[in-house]
Amino acid sequence: MSTVSPLISVVVPCYNYERYVAEAIESVLGQDYPNLEIIAINDGSTDASLAILEGYKPRITVIDQPNSGHVAAINRAFAASHGSLIYFLDADDRLEPGALQKVAEASAPGIAKIQFDLKILDAESRDLGRRFCHLNPSYDQRRVRRLFDRFSTYRWPVTAGNVYTRDFLEQVFPLEITEGPDGFLNTIAPLYGEIAVIPEALAAYRMHGENRWTTRGGDESRLPARIARRRKEHAILAEHAARRNVPLSEADPLDHELPFINYRLMAKRLGFPYDGDERDKRFALLLSGLRTIREDRYPLRMAAAHAAWLGALALVPRPLAAPLIQLRFQRAELKRSLSARLPRLVRVTS
Repeated sequence: MSTVSPLISVVVPCYNYERYVAEAIESVLGQDYPNLEIIAINDGSTDASLAILEGYKPRITVIDQPNSGHVAAINRAFAASHGSLIYFLDADDRLEPGALQKVAEASAPGIAKIQFDLKILDAESRDLGRRFCHLNPSYDQRRVRRLFDRFSTYRWPVTAGNVYTRDFLEQVFPLEITEGPDGFLNTIAPLYGEIAVIPEALAAYRMHGENRWTTRGGDESRLPARIARRRKEHAILAEHAARRNVPLSEADPLDHELPFINYRLMAKRLGFPYDGDERDKRFALLLSGLRTIREDRYPLRMAAAHAAWLGALALVPRPLAAPLIQLRFQRAELKRSLSARLPRLVRVTS
């Protein structure tokens, strides 16, 4: 545990998030950690995002550039940063109070990344009562290393749940990928150092109309692309491992990643061809999922929920698979609808 206060650079890339970006910035300004810099980069927004960001100067540094994409934005912001710890906070997400102090305390020599859980919010900043990715105290630094050595993968949260060390990032920036920088960075991080884990929610990830997974609008057709991108990330992992002369396990990492076991099983049940689908069998995927739940040491309640979902998905008749998937990804909307209607139902029946 660190006894000093390292400079933390918080990078906030923003494209047309006028609705949320102030909440993101305020969540950083409200931290009780004394040694930080905030770099917001407006990536050619056509709404009021830039004006909102400019209103926070000089407390934050604002970079304005023509729309060049997410990867180009964080490349430029990283080049302008000075911290020994770097945190990429998407403009529609937010930090929880006291988060950066806990991150600083978890930093230590030899660390490549510090990761933590995320709350899940809706578009109106309401806590949906869910967490990602359910990191508990037994899923610690040693457990991550053990899993990575065995399977070349481990459980990690999306962007807002990761703080990277400059020592790591300086070896891989500027990024030359075209999308998904969090997947790339998290996949290769164990090659460059240890992964520290804080088993509590220190930030919040927002689900809303522009980033929410639903089965409306043909989103289920994106499953093969998601699987293909993950395969590509593991190919990049192999390249970095060879470059650093680090041996990797011969196991298929996607057989030990619960989200991608889930994606493959959903694609299989929906009839979407994907990379490797000819080798995948639904009951083998189910068994891989159950094994991964045990390996990843999910909390008991969450482990039971994951197992029940995978079992239902594997076993339901095929015509029911699509409605089942739709129901799963619309459960937040259903909950809100029921919550809104319940008081009226009580009044009618009383």
